[in-house]
Amino acid sequence: MLGSHCVRPFHQPGLPHPGLAVPGLQAFSGTDTGGEQVTKVKAPDINDIVPNTEPETKVTINGNPVAHIVENSIDGAKMGHLIVVPFGCGEQNMIHLTPTVISTHFLDSTHQWEKMGVDRRAEAINLIKRGYTRQLAYKKPNHSYAAYLSSPSSTWLTAYVAKVFSLASKLVAIDSQVICGAVKWLILEKQKPDGIFHENAPVMSKSMMGGYQGAEPEASLTAFVLVALLESKDICNSQVPSLKNSIIKAGEYLARRYPSLRRPYTVALTSYALALMGELDSEKVLMSTSTEGNRWEDTNTHTFSIEATSYALLALLHMKKYELVRPIVRWLAEQKFYEGGYGSTQAIIMVFQALAQYQIDIPLHQELNLDVSVLLPGRANPLMYRIEYETAMVLRTVETRLNKDFVVRARGTGQGTLTVVTVYNAKIPEDTSQCKNFGLRVSVREAQNAKKPEGALRSVFIRICTRYLGVVDATMSILDVSMLTGFSPDLDDLTRLSRGVDRYISKYEIDHSPSDRSTLIIYLDKVSHTEEECLQFKAHQFFEVGLIQPGSVKVYEYYSLVDRCTMFYRLPKESGFLNKICHGDVCRCAEENCFLQHKMRGPITLNRRIEMSCESGVDYVYKTRLVGTEESNSYDTYMMKILRVIKTGTDENPLGETRPFVSHVKCRESLRLEPNKDYLIWGLSSDLWDLKTNITYIISKDTWIEKWPNEEDCQEEDFQILCQDFDEFSQAMTMAGCPT
Repeated sequence: MLGSHCVRPFHQPGLPHPGLAVPGLQAFSGTDTGGEQVTKVKAPDINDIVPNTEPETKVTINGNPVAHIVENSIDGAKMGHLIVVPFGCGEQNMIHLTPTVISTHFLDSTHQWEKMGVDRRAEAINLIKRGYTRQLAYKKPNHSYAAYLSSPSSTWLTAYVAKVFSLASKLVAIDSQVICGAVKWLILEKQKPDGIFHENAPVMSKSMMGGYQGAEPEASLTAFVLVALLESKDICNSQVPSLKNSIIKAGEYLARRYPSLRRPYTVALTSYALALMGELDSEKVLMSTSTEGNRWEDTNTHTFSIEATSYALLALLHMKKYELVRPIVRWLAEQKFYEGGYGSTQAIIMVFQALAQYQIDIPLHQELNLDVSVLLPGRANPLMYRIEYETAMVLRTVETRLNKDFVVRARGTGQGTLTVVTVYNAKIPEDTSQCKNFGLRVSVREAQNAKKPEGALRSVFIRICTRYLGVVDATMSILDVSMLTGFSPDLDDLTRLSRGVDRYISKYEIDHSPSDRSTLIIYLDKVSHTEEECLQFKAHQFFEVGLIQPGSVKVYEYYSLVDRCTMFYRLPKESGFLNKICHGDVCRCAEENCFLQHKMRGPITLNRRIEMSCESGVDYVYKTRLVGTEESNSYDTYMMKILRVIKTGTDENPLGETRPFVSHVKCRESLRLEPNKDYLIWGLSSDLWDLKTNITYIISKDTWIEKWPNEEDCQEEDFQILCQDFDEFSQAMTMAGCPT
């Protein structure tokens, strides 16, 4: 059977492609007919595509031996940024220790250290030791923990320390008394007679707590602490005599609450706690709160859904309900964010814990023999692929530039993955700034006297300033810079920022997209909440592009994706860069080539109109009325009602319909189109953009636009000759057509 999903980036900054948005994942259900699964892949809606650009759809097929689903979805080679130096208070230290512990556990379980470098494991082990030692500085005499020794002890943080240290004890030497002392404090000080664990001192870094912040807090906290007790049970059973009874009381409380729980997160967490105890026999309650049987969605934030789904997967694994876990694993693997960064401390630790457990529990399954056919749009015959176990992970890839539906058929035994990625340049929306808890400023100026690398056409300085708007500094944060089209960042400047005396940034990565726009990822150790911090680097233009589109900068806290800010930036207007539109090696001033009349000299006669409207390549001639205008940062869209079809073109039945005519923003003043006025328009077939649902008309240097006087205007002497010419032109073209 063939599993399939489609990734549709609507091109937001930060992706390896130009534009702005988070990739959408869509599962397509196939139809089994006589052992054959038929998957109908729908073309995505790309009505916001930039004019005169083409979408690219890449179709990739490979087989899925079960054990490879996780390993190949989360590549160990790209997890290096999870191994970080722990620092900060008792809460922040655990935030930074968590990814190092869990990534080491995951890479051990999936045997992927060779992808990252075996020496990195030794580095990770040393960092775990350092984080463990540092955390002991915040351990109180009663073995509880808080952000600071002077702060009240936190139930949640103490349980979390016990959980992480229990996991770390499999990697480094951890004093069992440290873990068991925390367990004993939780039982003696924070558990009520009815089994409930309560909290008197919530943690300050709310983002590290994940979904526990939502509804049903008593059940969530009790289940969370119970999981920590169960995961440290093997270490502390002999040292904490009351542990067994404490576990039973908490389990009995949760079992009573379980049928009445409504929040998917709480159900998933409680299910794992009860399954870990061996007290959950049926998956009915758990699966009833899932969405499509593959995820447990939370309305608060996507990372809570990832965390909840990870708990659910662990519960099903402990119940040995292996037949239910495959779609859950696939969904979790598809949620990757920078290859492993899931955006919050709890999401990170739980998703890797769950996927590692899956890798351990599910044996390698070798039964794989599939015949797959892909019939792409524009092709007469389907492409045929044979997938067997020995060649399962070989990627079969084909591309198309036609954004239309297509069909994939699979027959045989086993499972494969169909990945469909449609990439296109999206027009930037008017709301160009979305910010929460971050302030962000981006400015660009020409670097007129700067040293340019060989081949650079021109250079600019990009200055980025940001400040965290919370009560404390933001921990590890990321600047995600989508570069201006045709520009690349200066490597010497970035190296200076990462290695210089001041060391403004932790490190950087550059993703050179197959398109004409690259993406720069900058890692920051922290972002100050007291003052604005700025960095500056040069960017060089190495080739001319059709339109230098705005870039974007996105800043977000690595462990809390909801805290983020996005700003667009563009070249300064006075630079003159934006006044150019290029095709190949020829660049023209946009304001001088907005439409055809800009090239006309002398009077425009009836015969001249007929001659030009009948030139080779002219597709249509319409009388239109402007009924609406949509202005954006780079383009204007004029909604024209087709009043008369003077020359029929590619567009079928446009009469009486409204069609979009798109123009570069620089042509706004030159065109000066007025609402509710009529216009004679014709244009080339090469300036038509078929978007599946309708046709968009591009106003280019070859488009004829001429104001058509209304009946009142035609009564005036100044317009009578023009009105007569228009009527004769319309009649001649309609009745006789173009002269042969």
